[in-house]
Amino acid sequence: MPYEGSQSSRIASRKDTGVFGVSAGDSLEVWVSRYLLLALEGVRSEEVAAKIALHLDRFRSFLAEAYGHDRISTVVRRDVVEWQQRLAGSFAPSTVNGHLASLSGFTSWVVVHAPEAFPLGDPVSGVPALPLPALEPRSLNSDQVRSLKNLCDRLERFAQQKGRRHQKAAGAVPTHRHARPWRDRALVFVMLSTGLRRSELVQLDLEKVVPSVPARLRAARRARLIGVRGKGGTHRTVFLSADARNALADYLERERPRDAAETSEALFLTARSVASRRPDGRLSARSVNTILGRIGRLHDSEHTDTTRHVSPLRPHDLRHTFAFGLAKATGADAYELERRLGHRSQRYIARYTNPPEDIAAGYIENM
Repeated sequence: MPYEGSQSSRIASRKDTGVFGVSAGDSLEVWVSRYLLLALEGVRSEEVAAKIALHLDRFRSFLAEAYGHDRISTVVRRDVVEWQQRLAGSFAPSTVNGHLASLSGFTSWVVVHAPEAFPLGDPVSGVPALPLPALEPRSLNSDQVRSLKNLCDRLERFAQQKGRRHQKAAGAVPTHRHARPWRDRALVFVMLSTGLRRSELVQLDLEKVVPSVPARLRAARRARLIGVRGKGGTHRTVFLSADARNALADYLERERPRDAAETSEALFLTARSVASRRPDGRLSARSVNTILGRIGRLHDSEHTDTTRHVSPLRPHDLRHTFAFGLAKATGADAYELERRLGHRSQRYIARYTNPPEDIAAGYIENM
């Protein structure tokens, strides 16, 4: 069920029916539509509302497939548990829990405004979330970092057109229309240099880079990203390594101008040729996962030694790598780790900076 609606239609609907005295009959689809219109539109972001709409539509589809109808008056806890188990066969536990949270928000809203809608009360109440696997730190060792950077330095070659016509043409071989190898290289080097979270990376604006002129950025010894917005409303400054400075300068010089408009504020932009590009051009967090996953696979295809493999390469792997390296360089200085990682909790700092098992095993081997 797509998330649709407008300010005028929402106001009109509320005038006609009242905000909370809405009778949606016995159709789950109609109830969900009212929920999206009255409880989410203008309250949650369009992206979040669309995700909740998708989750609720999956539950409606499950119900219709199971019973041949979508009557809300028949939904009980047993149905929610079965849906949760079905989802667990296709999605990770965290994704399943996200679906359950979306459904819980909806059913709670229905119960408040129409207590008689469900036959036995809120059907999600008491349904436990799936347990999540323990988060183990995964940081890349020095050999992996070196070969990953080597691959990133050559990314443009992997993005070039392959046909004979292009190979025989005079001049530089063109890259694929959507490919942005200099941007992708800069993403990896900046994350390795700063430990930024994926969400923090895509929220960066060009004005946060000091200096932001490519020539000055290459020459600077203390280039930095200022005002990085982290969890809990925190703001921090992070510094760029020589590799990160050069990679970012290359991107700003070679690719960003192709995708930027006069009003573009975001540092990292989606290619103009991408149909699903956001109006402001800002790269999405999901795209970062896709980019890193592809780079990881390219890297591993060049190495028969499985100990060098980095796939699946994820944003937090680069964050862990930075954190572990910073802990070694600072003697695990808690204050410096807190400042650069944007974490106030010592529990999380310890998780990020504990050595991965292969490095810990090396300590024992060399004793």
